Amino acid sequence: MIVRLLKALGSFRRRPVIWRRAEAERVLTIELRGWLPPALLAVALAWYAAAPAAVIAMSVAALAGLLLSAWGWARTLATRVVAGRTLRYAAMQVGDEMEEAITLANRAPLPALWAEFVDRSDLPGYALASVRGADGHSEIHWRAHALCSRRGRFLLGPWELRLGDPFGIFLVRQVYLQPQELVVYPSLAALPRRLLPHTPTFGEHRLLRQPLPAETLNAIITRPYVPGDALRRVHWRTSARRGAYFTKVFEPEATSSVWLLADFDPAVHLGDGDDSTEETMVLLAASLAAQLLRQGLSVGLAAAHGERVIVVTPRPGPLHLWAHLRALAPLHPLPGTLPLDALLHAIGPLLSVRDLIVTLTPSLAEAWPRALVQVAHRGARAEAILIDPASFGGLAEARALLPALAGLGLPGKVVRRGEIQPLTAAYGALRRWEFLTTGTGRAVALQTPRSAPTLEAQWAALEARPR
Repeated sequence: MIVRLLKALGSFRRRPVIWRRAEAERVLTIELRGWLPPALLAVALAWYAAAPAAVIAMSVAALAGLLLSAWGWARTLATRVVAGRTLRYAAMQVGDEMEEAITLANRAPLPALWAEFVDRSDLPGYALASVRGADGHSEIHWRAHALCSRRGRFLLGPWELRLGDPFGIFLVRQVYLQPQELVVYPSLAALPRRLLPHTPTFGEHRLLRQPLPAETLNAIITRPYVPGDALRRVHWRTSARRGAYFTKVFEPEATSSVWLLADFDPAVHLGDGDDSTEETMVLLAASLAAQLLRQGLSVGLAAAHGERVIVVTPRPGPLHLWAHLRALAPLHPLPGTLPLDALLHAIGPLLSVRDLIVTLTPSLAEAWPRALVQVAHRGARAEAILIDPASFGGLAEARALLPALAGLGLPGKVVRRGEIQPLTAAYGALRRWEFLTTGTGRAVALQTPRSAPTLEAQWAALEARPR
């Protein structure tokens, strides 16, 4: 009995939804804030029915007029007030300042005495929490800013606008259900030459497994002559034997593509935030992809994210870098993530005999080198870049695994804490403002959104430094 009474009281305390409308981008509702005004009106009506009097009639009229006025005000605000938010850039880099333009438009003749913005965005350190007011037939604009300190894919929204009548009887909710995605890409670094994988090639770079029309390569098969083939590619012996022209097909380039395998097993990572093996590995993977793509190679990516395997198909060209960055942005070590040896077995069917596999990991376990050798025995070449756990507070050093890797025929390299540093504005302009307010109240811009040298220019400057 007591439980039922408590449930009844709980349902009584909930704000009843009196009016609701669903539109394309938002849902409008009007709720009753409390039961006191309608309860007073009901009591006054009952009192007037039992004992009619002028004073009671005036009370009924006043309460009814108050409720109708509040309802009309709330109903007008619900349909005539519109809010919007526009993200200036949908893709940012770590260190950029995110900027949103907020609009509150009141197309009603009645003023919106208060308008509260309630945001449910998941961008760290950012929430569009603000209370504004707007006169009738007016529109106000302002901007909201947040520093993008962490990589990832974030949602700005869903969000809600709350309004109300001046008597505090009704609450208007405008729920905007369409969130906007914001991608914060990881940083890039200019890597030293020793960390770049050895990718011997002959002739020019071409698309994956496309024959090369170069005489420096070995011919592997012949095919019937096609108009437009160069005469120097005609295989005269086969043509004489078969009585028709046949053309030589040359061997593809030595390395068709480079696969980057990032290990997101939470059991092997150390450190927090930017000073961690995880962020060092992501910085290394993004930078390797950037520099190898600029060399004309086809670069792919594979990583485990929980029980899923994220794969970026190898393709050439600098524009393919954005696919890598978008895939790396949300990746973090999650419980249940596949270890590196299981990831190697999972992507084995995707590898060809001319691929190069580069593993990026802080793991010093013995299982993944054996799995890497098994994959390499199928014809693919393999290398390992170890992120030294000892430099991040771990007990074991990565160089202790190098002899074991060498014994298996796997080249190994070690990256230590702080050895590679992210470049400022590696993708172009750094979109961030910094101001200083003087004693007179004047704001002086200390830093404006600026352009930075390209990655190639910063790499050239790094190479030009005396060693």
